[in-house]
Amino acid sequence: MNIAPVKNLLNDQLPNFIKQGYLFMSHQRRKAGVPADSNCPVTFPVLGGRATLIRGEEAVDFFYDESKISRNGAMPTAIQGPLFGDGAVHTLDGQAHKVRKSAMAAMAYDDERVEAFRGFVEEEMKALIERWKTNPGNIYDDVAVAYGRAAFRWAGVPASDRELNKRATQMSHLLDTFGEVKQNVLSWMDRRKLDAWAEDLIKKVRSGELTVDPDSVVRHMADLRDEKGELVTAKLAGIELQNLTRPTVAVSRFAAFAAVAMVENPEWAAKVKNAVEDADGRLVNIPEAVAFAQETRRKYPFVPMLPAMVKEDTELSGCPIQKGQRVFLDVLGTNNSPQLWNNPGEFNPQRFLDTPDYESIKGFIPQGGGDVLTGHRCPGEKIAVAALSSTVAALSADNVTISQETEDTTFSMTQLLTRPRTGVRVTVS
Repeated sequence: MNIAPVKNLLNDQLPNFIKQGYLFMSHQRRKAGVPADSNCPVTFPVLGGRATLIRGEEAVDFFYDESKISRNGAMPTAIQGPLFGDGAVHTLDGQAHKVRKSAMAAMAYDDERVEAFRGFVEEEMKALIERWKTNPGNIYDDVAVAYGRAAFRWAGVPASDRELNKRATQMSHLLDTFGEVKQNVLSWMDRRKLDAWAEDLIKKVRSGELTVDPDSVVRHMADLRDEKGELVTAKLAGIELQNLTRPTVAVSRFAAFAAVAMVENPEWAAKVKNAVEDADGRLVNIPEAVAFAQETRRKYPFVPMLPAMVKEDTELSGCPIQKGQRVFLDVLGTNNSPQLWNNPGEFNPQRFLDTPDYESIKGFIPQGGGDVLTGHRCPGEKIAVAALSSTVAALSADNVTISQETEDTTFSMTQLLTRPRTGVRVTVS
């Protein structure tokens, strides 16, 4: 009798991942006797089978090699469903992925469209600062709505202010998929509501009931076709419209971390403030704010690791990896690897002032790695950085006070996905 599967089940590390959160990866390395500064792969049992944890530049190359790796079936449905939606680009491989990714990148990665987004997010951040003067808030919740409004306006979604606020708030809840079962249920409920809303929107655009700009993102998604040239269903088109807007809302977690970083690194906050003042109060295209945003994305925890399935027997750094098993790319570990970064524990935006072309840094993968146009790297990173850097610039002003209370500047490394519980409170005079 083959008892290997039973052993794997008894030793399955999923409960430890849920319990340990972002510390899981370092715990697995320590358990395997791997030095903390080593990028050596580590194998462990999870989800009833073997999995290998990988990190570093060589691991990034391996993880995004489509001849060896597949995305389909790698992520548990309980997480994938609320976060990405059924049939989303994130789950595709091969020609289907290339065609869908090309259509998405034409929207989110295009420089002119990104510049248009900068205008929208700057308007929303300035409006938020004004609201905070009379109604102090918290950065996570309030910025999520501001980002969502900017993303929907950028996409050309025809909706009232109330509708934009409602949908942005629902999208922010999708990130609560990780963690407690109750949160996962709520995330599924919000996903159902968002899918129905987006599907109805696409149907109305297709039928002509809603008139939108012919070159708008929502129009292009309504016309989305698959690798066979066939029009995708209204539901799937609505899901991909969300995948062009939802990631921007998700950046609000980094916004909360950026606020913490500003409290803990006042000298860099001052550099950003001076740069904004030199730009006559402009909130976008400020190099110091962009570098601060990038360093926030590198240092602070967001996605702990990314899953994929192995297509064939292979190896990485001498570690055998079998066909059909999972590999997990250690995102946080790669972004903070001592082999890739000088003093990785230090918050130092100068790294990105010295190397503004962040895509050239193979070990910088807060939103995935590989090539944007041909691989699985998120095409919305330019928009994410534009949103986050505008917030950094806005928060640097003298009349903005970020709370320095412990509950605002600390967060749990065992909670997935983590952030300061308060969302980081803020007041504006």
